[in-house]
Amino acid sequence: MSDQSLRDQAREAVLKAIIKSAPTVGNSPSGVRDLAEAYALLERDLIPNAGVVQSRT
Repeated sequence: MSDQSLRDQAREAVLKAIIKSAPTVGNSPSGVRDLAEAYALLERDLIPNAGVVQSRT
């Protein structure tokens, strides 16, 4: 199996997981953010949590 084939399979699996979990997230801000981050990572190879301000309180 080629590297490209494995990447395509992994991408497809992540997309299916995002689609499957979207209805259960509802309007949860953190859930929506997590799904958006997962999709962004998948599409643009971003660093996880890049530019996300984490609350320290």
